Amino acid sequence: MTTRNQPYYPSTESASIIWLTHFALKLAACAEQLKLSAEEVAATLSDIKFYVWYITTYYPAVQQAGLEATAYKNTLANDATNALRPLPVMASYEDTPAVRPSGILSRLFNLIQRIKLSPGYSTAIGQDLGIIGTQTVDTHDYPGMTLEIQRNETQEYVVVKFTKYQHDAVTIESRRNNGKWENMGISLKKPWLDMRPMLMAGVPEVREYRIRWYNDATTSGEFSPVQKINVGP
Repeated sequence: MTTRNQPYYPSTESASIIWLTHFALKLAACAEQLKLSAEEVAATLSDIKFYVWYITTYYPAVQQAGLEATAYKNTLANDATNALRPLPVMASYEDTPAVRPSGILSRLFNLIQRIKLSPGYSTAIGQDLGIIGTQTVDTHDYPGMTLEIQRNETQEYVVVKFTKYQHDAVTIESRRNNGKWENMGISLKKPWLDMRPMLMAGVPEVREYRIRWYNDATTSGEFSPVQKINVGP
């Protein structure tokens, strides 16, 4: 049983997080009427808690750490200042939820199917849980994007802010000084930081950016209009 077969379930990851959070908040209140056991409700809530945490906290942190590790690797190889730079700091987590078995969404959809067959089920319960109807379709052709320069102790860098409009993520491409476009990776969470060292140490450069949707493990939609920004040494 896949997400594509569930008309009530959002088609984008960001919207699904909102849906899952809402469902978790409402489930316990109607459990008795639906004849759901306390153990079944607790297991479902634990599934949702872990899944939402993984998607919204762990996975974006791992992606960001990968970008920072790549930037650090390039600095180690090419930075002409010979500066001693600290290693990127890895994310740490508090109140990490217990790891759950795989198949979280399949178990959830099976539960919802049984809920709808329960003698205690009603349209009002279905509406309250969000398991009736179809999701609205986003009409934006490409993600929104803004650029900004910030500076740390050693360099200027570009902050790429974007709006996903309920899509899963965006892919980011960039080029420098009219060179070739480079795929910079996928970002689920804004902002994305471009901390690459300068092409030539001490020489300002022009960086251009464009982004597009990333849904269901593939790119889709149109590229956003190209935006450019000057980056100094």
